[in-house]
Amino acid sequence: TKTLRITTRKSPCGNGTNTYDRFEMRIHKRVIDIHSPPDVVRDITAVSIEPGVDIEVTIADI
Repeated sequence: TKTLRITTRKSPCGNGTNTYDRFEMRIHKRVIDIHSPPDVVRDITAVSIEPGVDIEVTIADI
């Protein structure tokens, strides 16, 4: 899991007390090797996925 953290000042003008907002984004990566015919891979990639989830499929000739 890769964690990206951003800390910003709450005050837009820079005056006042030093108060900060902290934002965090976590990136989870999974790698799966499937040794199957193209029909099976096509069926797997046809599964509906929630918005905001990115999937990359690479087909390699071995």
